[in-house]
Amino acid sequence: MTTPTFVLIMEDIHEAVQGDQIAGGTLDNAHLAARVAAKLHGPTINHPALADLTWTDAPNPQAWDDRAALYRLLLPGFLDRYAGRLGTEVLEIGRWLAEHNRQRLASNEGPQSLVHGDYRLDNMLFGPDGTLVVVDWQTVSIGSGAADLAYFVGAGLLPATRRESEAAIFATYCDGLKAYHEVDRDVLWHDYVLGSASGYAMAVIASQLVGQTERGDEMFAVMAERHAAQMIDLGLADLLG
Repeated sequence: MTTPTFVLIMEDIHEAVQGDQIAGGTLDNAHLAARVAAKLHGPTINHPALADLTWTDAPNPQAWDDRAALYRLLLPGFLDRYAGRLGTEVLEIGRWLAEHNRQRLASNEGPQSLVHGDYRLDNMLFGPDGTLVVVDWQTVSIGSGAADLAYFVGAGLLPATRRESEAAIFATYCDGLKAYHEVDRDVLWHDYVLGSASGYAMAVIASQLVGQTERGDEMFAVMAERHAAQMIDLGLADLLG
């Protein structure tokens, strides 16, 4: 097996349009993002070179402990800030996740690869020729590619659109991975469901760590709402028992 090569290039993308996390994306956006995600994750799926990437985080018990602890630490501030904006059910899901986040992080069963970690519309530039450029790579790590996709779909589509098209978008992703690796769709779906909580966790953590703005507050509220709905629709609580 050859070692994947990564090349940094300059590209003229002045005609591209940035995605809008609050407004939500189209189905065309979503299927394109799924195909690009497969191209991102596919070349490094379970690649032995991943073990040499000491510059990025890899799944391990200490990392799960730390991420779960950080979520619990920051959750009270999130709940206080958004108590008047989010519904009771959405806030309760945040409290439920505090009790189950460590278990969720440790429950992935599928292949590991390089993942973006913040794969969402605001970090995507859509070209007029149907291309997609993904930016903001500061959260790259080793993890579940299916979770990257669930993060995008959960926050990037309005809930009604997601419910109608989620399975088809997931299928687009799986089909794209076939060019690189044989995959078990059931295992990938298991990890996708686990990933439905990743956007809620990001909303809690990032909202408390970055500078507060009016748009930022609304974006994090929307992420929490949409991912709470995704977690319920996909049966995350049942999966974790």
